Amino acid sequence: MSTSTFVTIDRVIAAMENHGISLVDDPSGRTAHANINGFEVMFVILDSVLIVRTASATEVPSDTPDPTLYLAANQLNSSLAGARAIVVNRQQNITVRTEAEIQVAAGLTEQQLSSALKRAVDGILHAQDALTVTAEHFEQLRDDAAGTADPGE
Repeated sequence: MSTSTFVTIDRVIAAMENHGISLVDDPSGRTAHANINGFEVMFVILDSVLIVRTASATEVPSDTPDPTLYLAANQLNSSLAGARAIVVNRQQNITVRTEAEIQVAAGLTEQQLSSALKRAVDGILHAQDALTVTAEHFEQLRDDAAGTADPGE
């Protein structure tokens, strides 16, 4: 029987190595990152949680009145389990972030950590893809509605 052990960034790096992914750690000892499927993925250990996060820059200006990305993120957050989407408008262009949390306060066995990391990485990458598809779907609905509007109104 395995016992739960305190989760460290070194354990996260080792677990991801077993999945064939090499992480680069940060001097802080609490952060590591890797490029996975073209996304920069960050692993951050806070007191009781391990956050797995990726962000994708868009070409959409942050001051746009177009709500498409916000609606797509809301749709995902109401229907997708295992990851959440966040629209960040603090830069010149909107950034779409997806993240998952792994509770680590009580420690995890090697198998639990490995499984949770795989699920989190798969979840955030799937959420990025799903967000793109959902936003495109909303754009198509908007364009279709604009094309069928009565020009006499």
